[in-house]
Amino acid sequence: MICEKVGRDEWRNLKVGETGVFTLPDKDAYEAARVAVSHLRKQGYVFEHIKVKDPLTIAYKRLR
Repeated sequence: MICEKVGRDEWRNLKVGETGVFTLPDKDAYEAARVAVSHLRKQGYVFEHIKVKDPLTIAYKRLR
């Protein structure tokens, strides 16, 4: 999905087993999305990073 930003709500709304793949407009938006996942991990959510070729695309699979 192409979007301007990805926050905690987008990651939180993924169902267990679902993968979120987001293409972002720049490196700052990518970094903000990565930090959002990091904050959720501290709250007990479990995500697995999925490697993608595009440097502006971020993908995580929610495991718990």
